[in-house]
Amino acid sequence: MRILFFMLMVTAFVWSNIGYVGAFKGSATIARSSSTLDVKNGMSLKVKDKIMTSAKSRVQVILNDNTVVTIGSNSTFTFDAYKFGTKDDSEIKMHIERGFFRSVTGKIGQLAPERFKVKTVSATIGIRGTDFSAQVSEDKETITCYKGKVDVFVNNTSFTVDAGMLMDLVHGQVELKKISYDRNKKEMGNHKVLTNQLSDISQQEIQSKVDVPLNEPTVEFPDR
Repeated sequence: MRILFFMLMVTAFVWSNIGYVGAFKGSATIARSSSTLDVKNGMSLKVKDKIMTSAKSRVQVILNDNTVVTIGSNSTFTFDAYKFGTKDDSEIKMHIERGFFRSVTGKIGQLAPERFKVKTVSATIGIRGTDFSAQVSEDKETITCYKGKVDVFVNNTSFTVDAGMLMDLVHGQVELKKISYDRNKKEMGNHKVLTNQLSDISQQEIQSKVDVPLNEPTVEFPDR
Protein backbone atom coordinates (compact mmCIF):
# COMPACT_ATOMS: atom_id res chain seq x y z
CA MET A 1 0.00 0.00 0.00
CA ARG A 2 2.79 2.39 0.89
CA ILE A 3 4.62 1.56 -2.34
CA LEU A 4 1.48 2.25 -4.37
CA PHE A 5 0.95 5.57 -2.56
CA PHE A 6 4.57 6.54 -3.21
CA MET A 7 4.27 5.72 -6.91
CA LEU A 8 1.10 7.79 -7.19
CA MET A 9 2.78 10.73 -5.48
CA VAL A 10 5.80 10.53 -7.81
CA THR A 11 3.53 10.33 -10.85
CA ALA A 12 1.51 13.33 -9.68
CA PHE A 13 4.70 15.31 -9.10
CA VAL A 14 6.20 14.49 -12.49
CA TRP A 15 3.04 15.30 -14.40
CA SER A 16 1.85 18.33 -12.43
CA ASN A 17 1.71 21.63 -14.28
CA ILE A 18 4.84 23.77 -13.98
CA GLY A 19 3.66 26.74 -16.03
CA TYR A 20 2.06 27.63 -19.33
CA VAL A 21 2.68 29.01 -22.81
CA GLY A 22 2.22 32.77 -22.54
CA ALA A 23 2.59 33.42 -26.27
CA PHE A 24 4.04 31.92 -29.40
CA LYS A 25 4.59 32.66 -33.07
CA GLY A 26 5.11 30.27 -35.94
CA SER A 27 5.22 26.52 -35.44
CA ALA A 28 6.42 24.57 -32.41
CA THR A 29 5.81 21.19 -30.81
CA ILE A 30 6.21 19.63 -27.38
CA ALA A 31 7.54 16.10 -26.94
CA ARG A 32 5.82 14.67 -23.86
CA SER A 33 6.41 11.03 -23.00
CA SER A 34 5.52 9.18 -26.22
CA SER A 35 3.32 11.99 -27.59
CA THR A 36 4.02 15.05 -29.75
CA LEU A 37 1.76 18.04 -29.14
CA ASP A 38 1.34 21.24 -31.12
CA VAL A 39 2.11 24.33 -29.04
CA LYS A 40 -0.93 26.50 -28.31
CA ASN A 41 -1.41 29.70 -26.33
CA GLY A 42 -2.24 28.99 -22.71
CA MET A 43 -1.39 25.28 -22.79
CA SER A 44 0.03 23.85 -19.57
CA LEU A 45 3.59 22.57 -19.34
CA LYS A 46 4.98 19.68 -17.36
CA VAL A 47 8.34 18.42 -16.15
CA LYS A 48 10.29 16.66 -18.93
CA ASP A 49 8.48 18.60 -21.67
CA LYS A 50 10.78 19.23 -24.62
CA ILE A 51 9.89 22.26 -26.76
CA MET A 52 11.05 22.19 -30.37
CA THR A 53 10.61 25.28 -32.54
CA SER A 54 10.82 25.59 -36.30
CA ALA A 55 12.25 28.43 -38.39
CA LYS A 56 10.90 31.91 -37.63
CA SER A 57 9.16 30.69 -34.49
CA ARG A 58 9.21 31.77 -30.85
CA VAL A 59 7.65 30.40 -27.68
CA GLN A 60 7.34 32.27 -24.42
CA VAL A 61 6.92 30.14 -21.30
CA ILE A 62 5.83 31.52 -17.93
CA LEU A 63 6.60 29.18 -15.05
CA ASN A 64 4.64 29.07 -11.80
CA ASP A 65 7.16 31.24 -9.96
CA ASN A 66 6.97 33.87 -12.73
CA THR A 67 10.25 32.89 -14.33
CA VAL A 68 9.96 33.79 -18.03
CA VAL A 69 11.72 31.72 -20.69
CA THR A 70 11.63 32.79 -24.33
CA ILE A 71 12.75 30.11 -26.79
CA GLY A 72 13.89 31.21 -30.24
CA SER A 73 13.66 29.63 -33.67
CA ASN A 74 15.18 26.27 -34.61
CA SER A 75 15.66 25.48 -30.92
CA THR A 76 15.28 22.45 -28.68
CA PHE A 77 14.72 23.22 -24.98
CA THR A 78 13.76 20.88 -22.12
CA PHE A 79 12.41 21.45 -18.61
CA ASP A 80 14.22 18.71 -16.69
CA ALA A 81 13.05 19.41 -13.13
CA TYR A 82 10.86 22.00 -11.46
CA LYS A 83 9.50 22.61 -7.99
CA PHE A 84 8.22 25.88 -6.59
CA GLY A 85 8.02 25.51 -2.85
CA THR A 86 10.12 26.80 0.02
CA LYS A 87 13.67 28.10 0.13
CA ASP A 88 14.84 24.59 0.98
CA ASP A 89 13.19 22.60 -1.79
CA SER A 90 12.53 24.91 -4.77
CA GLU A 91 14.49 24.14 -7.94
CA ILE A 92 14.63 24.68 -11.68
CA LYS A 93 16.71 22.53 -14.03
CA MET A 94 16.55 23.11 -17.78
CA HIS A 95 18.76 22.47 -20.76
CA ILE A 96 19.12 23.64 -24.35
CA GLU A 97 20.37 21.34 -27.10
CA ARG A 98 20.43 23.90 -29.88
CA GLY A 99 19.17 27.38 -30.76
CA PHE A 100 18.43 30.33 -28.50
CA PHE A 101 16.72 31.04 -25.20
CA ARG A 102 16.45 33.99 -22.87
CA SER A 103 15.35 33.73 -19.24
CA VAL A 104 14.29 36.34 -16.70
CA THR A 105 14.34 34.66 -13.31
CA GLY A 106 11.33 34.76 -11.01
CA LYS A 107 10.78 33.86 -7.37
CA ILE A 108 12.89 30.71 -7.38
CA GLY A 109 15.81 32.84 -8.47
CA GLN A 110 15.32 34.78 -5.24
CA LEU A 111 14.47 31.86 -2.96
CA ALA A 112 17.04 29.32 -4.12
CA PRO A 113 19.40 30.74 -6.77
CA GLU A 114 21.86 27.91 -6.14
CA ARG A 115 19.24 25.45 -7.42
CA PHE A 116 18.45 27.33 -10.63
CA LYS A 117 20.53 25.60 -13.32
CA VAL A 118 20.55 25.63 -17.11
CA LYS A 119 22.76 23.30 -19.12
CA THR A 120 23.99 23.90 -22.64
CA VAL A 121 25.91 21.37 -24.71
CA SER A 122 29.22 22.35 -23.12
CA ALA A 123 28.43 24.31 -19.95
CA THR A 124 26.26 24.64 -16.86
CA ILE A 125 24.84 28.05 -15.97
CA GLY A 126 24.05 29.09 -12.39
CA ILE A 127 22.30 32.36 -11.64
CA ARG A 128 22.37 35.23 -9.18
CA GLY A 129 19.21 37.29 -9.68
CA THR A 130 19.45 37.32 -13.40
CA ASP A 131 18.28 38.15 -16.88
CA PHE A 132 20.42 36.11 -19.27
CA SER A 133 20.44 34.24 -22.55
CA ALA A 134 22.32 31.54 -24.44
CA GLN A 135 22.80 30.92 -28.13
CA VAL A 136 23.89 27.37 -29.01
CA SER A 137 25.06 26.36 -32.47
CA GLU A 138 27.12 23.46 -33.74
CA ASP A 139 30.51 25.12 -33.22
CA LYS A 140 29.87 27.98 -30.79
CA GLU A 141 27.97 28.91 -27.63
CA THR A 142 27.37 32.48 -26.46
CA ILE A 143 26.09 33.20 -22.95
CA THR A 144 25.05 36.80 -22.29
CA CYS A 145 24.13 38.44 -18.99
CA TYR A 146 21.91 41.53 -19.02
CA LYS A 147 21.22 41.90 -15.29
CA GLY A 148 22.72 40.31 -12.17
CA LYS A 149 25.41 37.66 -12.69
CA VAL A 150 25.73 34.13 -14.00
CA ASP A 151 28.32 31.54 -13.06
CA VAL A 152 29.25 29.32 -16.00
CA PHE A 153 30.97 26.00 -15.37
CA VAL A 154 33.06 24.62 -18.24
CA ASN A 155 35.28 21.56 -17.77
CA ASN A 156 35.21 21.94 -13.97
CA THR A 157 36.24 25.60 -14.19
CA SER A 158 33.93 28.41 -13.09
CA PHE A 159 33.62 31.70 -14.99
CA THR A 160 31.58 34.67 -13.78
CA VAL A 161 29.70 36.64 -16.43
CA ASP A 162 28.60 40.00 -15.02
CA ALA A 163 25.80 42.21 -16.33
CA GLY A 164 26.87 43.78 -19.60
CA MET A 165 29.20 40.89 -20.44
CA LEU A 166 29.04 37.85 -22.68
CA MET A 167 31.04 34.66 -22.87
CA ASP A 168 31.91 32.93 -26.12
CA LEU A 169 32.73 29.23 -25.92
CA VAL A 170 34.33 27.77 -29.04
CA HIS A 171 35.87 24.28 -29.06
CA GLY A 172 36.44 24.40 -25.32
CA GLN A 173 38.07 27.85 -25.42
CA VAL A 174 36.44 30.60 -23.33
CA GLU A 175 36.48 34.32 -24.14
CA LEU A 176 34.76 36.98 -22.02
CA LYS A 177 33.70 40.19 -23.75
CA LYS A 178 31.90 43.40 -22.93
CA ILE A 179 28.62 44.06 -24.69
CA SER A 180 29.25 46.91 -27.11
CA TYR A 181 27.39 50.21 -26.91
CA ASP A 182 25.87 52.25 -29.71
CA ARG A 183 24.79 55.76 -28.67
CA ASN A 184 21.54 55.41 -26.70
CA LYS A 185 21.26 51.69 -27.34
CA LYS A 186 23.00 48.70 -25.80
CA GLU A 187 24.09 46.08 -28.27
CA MET A 188 23.59 42.73 -26.56
CA GLY A 189 24.98 40.29 -29.04
CA ASN A 190 22.21 40.66 -31.59
CA HIS A 191 19.84 42.26 -29.05
CA LYS A 192 19.02 45.96 -28.92
CA VAL A 193 17.41 47.39 -25.80
CA LEU A 194 17.04 51.07 -24.91
CA THR A 195 19.21 51.86 -21.91
CA ASN A 196 16.40 53.48 -19.93
CA GLN A 197 14.44 50.26 -20.26
CA LEU A 198 17.09 48.25 -18.43
CA SER A 199 16.71 49.73 -14.96
CA ASP A 200 13.91 49.22 -12.48
CA ILE A 201 11.49 47.52 -14.83
CA SER A 202 9.51 44.36 -14.26
CA GLN A 203 10.27 41.00 -15.80
CA GLN A 204 7.42 41.13 -18.26
CA GLU A 205 8.48 44.60 -19.41
CA ILE A 206 11.98 43.31 -20.10
CA GLN A 207 10.59 40.31 -21.93
CA SER A 208 8.13 42.29 -24.05
CA LYS A 209 10.65 44.96 -25.06
CA VAL A 210 13.51 42.67 -26.08
CA ASP A 211 13.93 42.04 -29.79
CA VAL A 212 15.36 38.52 -29.78
CA PRO A 213 17.97 37.78 -32.46
CA LEU A 214 15.91 35.88 -35.00
CA ASN A 215 16.06 38.24 -38.00
CA GLU A 216 12.30 38.50 -38.21
CA PRO A 217 9.61 40.97 -37.07
CA THR A 218 9.38 41.52 -33.32
CA VAL A 219 6.78 39.45 -31.50
CA GLU A 220 4.77 41.43 -28.96
CA PHE A 221 4.51 39.12 -25.97
CA PRO A 222 1.68 40.08 -23.60
CA ASP A 223 2.26 41.03 -19.99
CA ARG A 224 1.61 38.37 -17.35
